[in-house]
Amino acid sequence: MSIQLKPLLLLAICFASGLTYSQSRNSGNNTSGQNRGQQNYGPGKKKPDAKKDTIVFKMKAFQFLDGYSRLDIARLDTGFIDYQTYNPVLKKSLSAQTIGNLGASTQSNDYFQRSFDSNEFLFLKNYKYYGKWPSDIHFYNTTKPFTLLEYGQWFSNKPKGESWLKVFHTQNINPSLNVGFSYNSIASQGKYLNQEAKDNNLDFFASYNIERYDLWFTIGKNKFANQENGGLLFPTDILNPDLKPENLPVWFDGTFALTKNSFGVIAHQYKFGKWIKKQEKNEEFQKFITRFALMHTLEFTDNSRHFEEVEPNPYFDYPEPRGKVYFYGNGHIPYIKGVKGTTTLPSTQDNSGMKRVTNMFYIKAVEASDRKYTFGKQAYIGNDLINVYFPREELIYTPGIMMPPLGLTQSDKLTNTFIGGSIFRTEGKFWNWNATGRYYIHGYRFADFDLSGQIEKPIRTSRDTSFFKINASMTNTTPDYFYNHFYSNHFKWENNFNKTYELKLGAVYDNPYRKFKAGFKYSIITNYIYWSEESLPAQASSEFSVAQVFLKKDFKFGGLNIQNALLFQQSTTDIYMHVPLVSTRNTIFIQGLYAKVLTFQFGFDLRYDTEYYADYYSPALGMFYVQHNEKIGNYPWLDAFVNLKIKRTRFYVKYSNMGTMMVRGKHFATPGYPAQIATASFGLSWTFYD
Repeated sequence: MSIQLKPLLLLAICFASGLTYSQSRNSGNNTSGQNRGQQNYGPGKKKPDAKKDTIVFKMKAFQFLDGYSRLDIARLDTGFIDYQTYNPVLKKSLSAQTIGNLGASTQSNDYFQRSFDSNEFLFLKNYKYYGKWPSDIHFYNTTKPFTLLEYGQWFSNKPKGESWLKVFHTQNINPSLNVGFSYNSIASQGKYLNQEAKDNNLDFFASYNIERYDLWFTIGKNKFANQENGGLLFPTDILNPDLKPENLPVWFDGTFALTKNSFGVIAHQYKFGKWIKKQEKNEEFQKFITRFALMHTLEFTDNSRHFEEVEPNPYFDYPEPRGKVYFYGNGHIPYIKGVKGTTTLPSTQDNSGMKRVTNMFYIKAVEASDRKYTFGKQAYIGNDLINVYFPREELIYTPGIMMPPLGLTQSDKLTNTFIGGSIFRTEGKFWNWNATGRYYIHGYRFADFDLSGQIEKPIRTSRDTSFFKINASMTNTTPDYFYNHFYSNHFKWENNFNKTYELKLGAVYDNPYRKFKAGFKYSIITNYIYWSEESLPAQASSEFSVAQVFLKKDFKFGGLNIQNALLFQQSTTDIYMHVPLVSTRNTIFIQGLYAKVLTFQFGFDLRYDTEYYADYYSPALGMFYVQHNEKIGNYPWLDAFVNLKIKRTRFYVKYSNMGTMMVRGKHFATPGYPAQIATASFGLSWTFYD
């Protein structure tokens, strides 16, 4: 609990500080530094009474696009609809594969959400939904300090419980300088043995925007501490109503993975332009219009994974004829041939990681809002300095004893140099579009390229406005370093994979007024990298494609709300990847207002996947890998919920996975890893901006 009190202490410091500067209405309306007005109290105007708060709360949020080169409007999630979905995985993905506990390794069942940036650390990819990454950071400008506190837990939270905490705060020190921080924590021991997860992330951010200069800064850390239990020793045990989850035997005891990420980003630019006169509500003021800008960004990331276990290859003695069965397979001998471990000297202690420093220099022609025919343009050059490390292969000998080189690592240094640019139109009334490209001219990723583009066409009628979007991308990518080279206690490989080529196409029609959205995505992949049935990286020997159709439609009949989402996916291969053919989500709830102040919702939330060969999971690697033996799915993931809202406070009560009360033995989130049984939980949030 002491860890969770730290952000509250930080929050108290923020409130206690005397640095808060409440902005004027005009300065609060302009946050980018490019459209900043000035408030004057001239003749005939009275200065507002200092004792009376006349400032209206206004807040704008922004996030970066195209790396860290340009800003777009963002939104802070304080909505009431779907408030009961606190799991960040299900917030972002219609369907996902997990290992049965909140905060543990997971992957989306939406193929197009599985894309992986080869500049990032491979062994972090299955925690991306739980972390806070540089691309997720938003920047703000607010007329008053804003704070959001959220907390949730199971009702019976002891001895095996689940809780989560979120703290967010931002405020302007003056009209040009904004600072803030966020903290997120997940602590879940789970219902089954040895599956505890403790995830934390903390980030600080600041922005400084004046007429000719902008600065954005963020620094943060993600930490994922997870016990690995290897799944149930006897998966059929969940069919026995007399056995409680905490009494079911699992493969591992004393196996643990700690995955960490630290990052820092500085983006700043100097702008060239001119001052023009503007008039608003009989007030005349000067406004700076940016024409060109010179920009520099610096990004640093430090990533690591530590894996340890007491027994390098646990086994179980079944009755004959099956006999002794090993988790990693009969005859599997760990590469580090040490004696059986103890709690003080684990048999496995693998460390791997990656550090990266990226510098980029831009020259930009800014899209001018005061010109009718204009579009933004930018070009850049950048460089990566990368250091990777993983366990040493050599054995270390002491007199008469052979010992595993616990914790020792070997390393390799990589570098990349690349050029790129983009053109974009974001303020057009007829259409908007963008096109970006990057090409690597030197280094480990030499001759890689990434091209993408999107066109958005508003379709206006007398009643509403809908949008039609078309997008396409083409990439040629050198496989991640760890796909080609790796050594650990259980695995060793040396590969020379070819570049992966992928072409993606997509289109979507979105009508927010009618709450309707539909579209398709299509991908052709050559030299696809996947994890084989031996849980080793492999390259597909043939080209294949993946097609996807998705549909969302909400209905409202008075207080009755029905929300529907459908995802259909089909691949031309059943060798290299498996996803459900159909995934759906259907939410039905009644919404009303009690005593003119309390908004309420109560209803049911149902998720469903057709049966499919879901991937197996490798604890030693933290990766999912293909298999063709066991199917999961065809199970109703049913939740009942009540949401309440009064002023700035939201509250939910939820009963999750009610399907275990109706269908036995099918609530597997991954083969061998059942999900939590039916459990009641609650959560609440407070918003402050006074």
